Amino acid sequence: MLDRIVFAGAGHTIESILDRVVHLAPVLVLDTSQTALDELRLSVSSAAESAAASTVAYAVGKRLGDATSRFVLEEARGDVQHAAALVAATGDDRRNLEVCRLARDLQFNPIVGIVIDPARAAEYEALGARAIVRAQILGNVVEQALRYDGLVIASSVGQGRGEIIEFVVLPSSPAIGVPLSQLQAAGWRIAAIYRHGDLVIPTGETSIAAEDRVLVIGEPEILSHVAEQLRVGLPQFPLRHGSAVLAYLPSSTRDMAAVDREALQLLHGTRAQALVRLAPGLKADKKTVENQGSASSTQSPRPHARTIEDHALDGADFVQHRAQFRQRRPGVLVLEKPRRGLFNRLLGRPGLAGRICNSVSCPVLFCSGRESYARVVLPLQPGITDLTLADAAIDLSRMFALPLCLVRVNLPTFLEARDKQDERVAAEILRRCRLYGLRSEEVQAEGNPVRELLRLLRPDDLCVVARRRSMRDSFTSPDVALRLIAAPGSCLVYTLSSGDRR
Repeated sequence: MLDRIVFAGAGHTIESILDRVVHLAPVLVLDTSQTALDELRLSVSSAAESAAASTVAYAVGKRLGDATSRFVLEEARGDVQHAAALVAATGDDRRNLEVCRLARDLQFNPIVGIVIDPARAAEYEALGARAIVRAQILGNVVEQALRYDGLVIASSVGQGRGEIIEFVVLPSSPAIGVPLSQLQAAGWRIAAIYRHGDLVIPTGETSIAAEDRVLVIGEPEILSHVAEQLRVGLPQFPLRHGSAVLAYLPSSTRDMAAVDREALQLLHGTRAQALVRLAPGLKADKKTVENQGSASSTQSPRPHARTIEDHALDGADFVQHRAQFRQRRPGVLVLEKPRRGLFNRLLGRPGLAGRICNSVSCPVLFCSGRESYARVVLPLQPGITDLTLADAAIDLSRMFALPLCLVRVNLPTFLEARDKQDERVAAEILRRCRLYGLRSEEVQAEGNPVRELLRLLRPDDLCVVARRRSMRDSFTSPDVALRLIAAPGSCLVYTLSSGDRR
């Protein structure tokens, strides 16, 4: 049981922590800036959570003083017989380390250090402090460190290669009611769900609900984006795959300006953070540009400035090029529609478009050079189109303020019965459109899927379509996505591995 918790520093870092620890013991905040102390506010949620848990919210005191002074820190600690904990959060590692050293001498226990530079975490540990990297900090991590004498759920796991995030699911989340097995988690997993005070150990059949507190573990570079999508459903394209738009401009490109134009549209209209151009002979260059987001930019927090980088494309063909854009881990690859020769068509080979799609882990935009789109078109393909693909199409509709058109091409009923699973997927897609206030329509046709889709697509459409990773595109086994590249509009192709299932 703690008698006092001392915070060294009154910055914004501790605001999210205070409301989690005020029910443990009285809190005293030290800072050398009176302004910082005056601006420090305790979240209203703490009082509500404490009341709900029938616990007392202790007082939070503020004192002007330098925590690196032994006299100040000793006075803040109080009676040596009392159990006192310390959190060093001054915003500077050198000051934090000095505070931790004094705290150890003054018998604070436990001692928690908020690390600014991850490389210095070992210095905190050497002083007997629990080191928590600020970039990965969570309120519950600090709370548990104070409550259980430093034994915590780590915010950084697997030698810094993993991270844990906790959040509350809002009613607008598109993941509500969807079995976890259908979320196609890549690089992340839901580790636990807390519902009405009970712990739910998730399985593939488990689904999250509004007001659930969810614990997610995964790769640090994508986890915050995944959590944001699961929590509230903010548009994420293209962050699920990477943060950059990569414009691939080999020497065979007929209209480089058209590719560049559409790549810039994605840069400024989505949550991408950079545009990387790869073309032969380009001089390495990097510049920052102000955001020129679309009218719908208020729908998601986007950076005010993006970067544009130019790099030379080495090698003579795609086989040599792909290593360059693979290592950059793009969120979307943009290129001109490649021509498919007669020889490849006769032999049922997918050509360059298929080889590119099969070789990358991100969606590929085969662009038409349009300056703007009129609508997003999502073909519903049985067994291929899933809710992950639907989320990408909905994201684009939201960010560009475009209507979404769900197209269903059915075979004649005497050839194929209606699939109930497809009916459920279509209903869920339209439900999510209503949830986000999107204009949507459902178009149904009957006949050959490729022929009907090519007939329905317009020059100003952005078609979002999925395919299986395959080396065949023949008359008897058509690759619908690759065939749609021939449509007059732009086509965004997602390639699923053979093991991916809806």
